[in-house]
Amino acid sequence: QAILAQAKLKNLYRVDSSRSSHYFVLTAIRAMSQPGGKPSARQEALAGGKIHVIKVGTSTLLTNDEVGGQKVSLSNISRLVELIASLRKSGDHVVLVSSGAVGMGCLKLGLSQRPTGPGVKQALAAAGQSRLMRLYEDLFSVVGVNVAQLLISRDDFSDKARFLAVRNTFWALLRLGVVPIVNENDSLSAEHVANFGDNDTMAAMTAVLLQADWVFLATDVDFLYTANPKEDPTATPIYAVEDLSRLKLAGLESSSSQWGTGGMATKIIAARIAVCAGVHCGLVNGEEPERIGQMIRGQKEGGTHFVALKGCASAAQDDHNRWIITLPSSGSLSLDRDGYDAVLTHRKIRTGMVLKCSGEFHQDEAVALFFDGKEIARALVRMSSAAITDEMNRSMVGLLDFTRELQAAGIYLDGYKSWRKGGHKGASGEMNAAVLRKLEQDVGVINSDTPESSGHQSSVITDGSDIALMCTATIKEADRKASSDKRVWSGSYPQVKRGETPSGL
Repeated sequence: QAILAQAKLKNLYRVDSSRSSHYFVLTAIRAMSQPGGKPSARQEALAGGKIHVIKVGTSTLLTNDEVGGQKVSLSNISRLVELIASLRKSGDHVVLVSSGAVGMGCLKLGLSQRPTGPGVKQALAAAGQSRLMRLYEDLFSVVGVNVAQLLISRDDFSDKARFLAVRNTFWALLRLGVVPIVNENDSLSAEHVANFGDNDTMAAMTAVLLQADWVFLATDVDFLYTANPKEDPTATPIYAVEDLSRLKLAGLESSSSQWGTGGMATKIIAARIAVCAGVHCGLVNGEEPERIGQMIRGQKEGGTHFVALKGCASAAQDDHNRWIITLPSSGSLSLDRDGYDAVLTHRKIRTGMVLKCSGEFHQDEAVALFFDGKEIARALVRMSSAAITDEMNRSMVGLLDFTRELQAAGIYLDGYKSWRKGGHKGASGEMNAAVLRKLEQDVGVINSDTPESSGHQSSVITDGSDIALMCTATIKEADRKASSDKRVWSGSYPQVKRGETPSGL
């Protein structure tokens, strides 16, 4: 009633005798979430324009010189700067995620090869970051664009308060017309401390953080191909990817080149993070920054477009869900069909729905949820891996004890299962329901059909609000299920007469 009252004052809905009261609630909520209703946090922070996150790597910033060494590719960087200036003039906002601090450090110190040893990478990053920012400052000043440096770490995403604080800093810079230049804080990172692993992942997480429209990942090829075009002449370009779960690429897992770890594989992982949060992802050739503008304008020749999911389930990802998507996975839980259905409808997941618990994690850490061998979601857990495993083991012991009791009474497990499913005949003849019920109560067996039955209770591992969907197929199925449930719900409420305010809600 409160929602409808606010919506009525704003003239955001009309009473129609052919519609149910549930329809009016949905319409009012939807209307107030649009620009004509209550603005979103992003709309309040930014006056308008799209947000584009552009990630460039060392291969875009540096090139080989005449004697086999490396030098700064002023041509690539200058064209990138001109593109960003053009986007800013059109009213859009840009965040630049730039690698290259270590490579710049080698150039600054006159090193022909990257040395190894404790702290060397951190030292080179510290020496090179200042040179990298000086280069950007000089080039952007030519086109009249102000820039700012942000060095972030994994910990800035692991804590929700810091996550929101970083987002507010970004939004304040964009509101001031500044282009943030982002890099991981390599100079202060430690080997044993969790990091992003690569700036592709950091770019995708930054795009999720800012609710960006696009994230562009620069690489050394024009498109994503069906195979490595440098090795397979029959490889064909892929212009658009609408379902990452169906993507099959030859040589992606085995190659140690651009198509291996740290190359195309990490870009696909980053694209998956982005599209599940409703952010379009573009794969472009870093030597031709103009391709980014082509993709924004909808030209398929620009690069490979990983299409963002914009359905009900992806749109429902709020700040809390977007934060969960950016968290590192500390372990995994393999779910049964009941668990999968709980994920689709954002209901609680209980220990009775878990088939396997992998990894070591603690309470309030993020884990990956798997069904049928595929990751479908991320979730914050209320229980540690040790507590989940312990409860799963106790339930299995209870079933084994019950089996022995049944066998001692001349009743075998197959017969008991048949009785549980409604059958009346067992391996030894007629089943005695009263005796079986008594045995269940004495031993304390967990019945998967009634998680909170007598005996051991199936504990809650995660709440529905702490689940963020991470699979294209799962999000689409959740959308279909939500649409189906909405149709059923809308027919279950009494009709509203013309001129009356819906009541009884």
